[in-house]
Amino acid sequence: MLGVDALIVDRNERIGDNWRMRYHQLVLHDPVWYDHMPYISFPPHWPVFTPKDKLAEFFESYAKLLELNAWMSTSIDKATWDDSKRQWTVQLTRKKPDGTTESRTLHPRHIIQATGHSGEKNFPSHINGLTSFQGDRLCHSSEFSGAKSNSAGKNAIVVGCCNSGHDIAQDFYEKGYHVTMIQRSSTCVISSDAILKIGLAGLYDETAPPVEDADVFFHSIPNAVLKGVHVAVTAAQNAHDAKTLDGLTKAGFKLDQGPDDAGLFMKYFQRGGGYYIDVGASQLIIDGKIKIKQGQEIAEILPLGCGSRMGASWRRMRLCLRPGIRTCGRRRGPSLGMSWRIWWRGCGDSIKRGS
Repeated sequence: MLGVDALIVDRNERIGDNWRMRYHQLVLHDPVWYDHMPYISFPPHWPVFTPKDKLAEFFESYAKLLELNAWMSTSIDKATWDDSKRQWTVQLTRKKPDGTTESRTLHPRHIIQATGHSGEKNFPSHINGLTSFQGDRLCHSSEFSGAKSNSAGKNAIVVGCCNSGHDIAQDFYEKGYHVTMIQRSSTCVISSDAILKIGLAGLYDETAPPVEDADVFFHSIPNAVLKGVHVAVTAAQNAHDAKTLDGLTKAGFKLDQGPDDAGLFMKYFQRGGGYYIDVGASQLIIDGKIKIKQGQEIAEILPLGCGSRMGASWRRMRLCLRPGIRTCGRRRGPSLGMSWRIWWRGCGDSIKRGS
């Protein structure tokens, strides 16, 4: 739209595969009014919470309709900056539709690393015994394709208690598994209903201003002021969710209120994780249908389970690890990495630290 030639490169085969290949029941936790794209908004009949395959198809259609230049099945092998020419030298490997590969070298003036906020899985490969596991499956949540049907009576452990961990635990339970979640620290929990009715009401809802106006208003608030606003918003959301939060505490689930009691939004901005937008799993924990082991760290993987640093052990046939995703900027080459660190320290921190 600005007359700047641009090329998108992606290692996946199709646009949207980063959503398409996730576990079956994945649905966005943000409402549609908060997620509109530039130039082509989601249509009026769109569901409030978008299923992952529907989002993937929208992204692919979006790229076609806007005639975006995209090379799929393409990886960046090396990127170096020439300060005298003020340009990059980027070496790519591209898989063509006929299955052959080609190497290309490009010289752009700018590289935008758009691998997403959560670009790389944080898999605990240091844990002893990973290769000895004899259960059905041991995987990171990003590799989890869904619980198997007709699995009544089987056992599963989910390590990690944020959005994906809860979704996966709920999926296991609904397929008949006996599920245990291991919560290593604390989690900020807010119901989806509270976010819709309190957190986003009047700004991102069905009767709100156009998303362009809402974004200008929201992002014009100085971060120190915004944090103070969200202390009050979090208190109101907690009052709305009081019964659920009290039940979780009684079930042994450890809660927090985000940085300086500013809740989920500020925890997302400052940490990028550590929260759950409740869409049903909290009640399963309260009812004892999903078991919680709080304050436990996995010390080793056993042939049919895992053991904690506290000496406890659990025998399970499926083990899904959700220790987190490395936040943006971790996937990079040496030269590109230095440029990213300059951006993150010089710009990213000031955005999130109240500049």
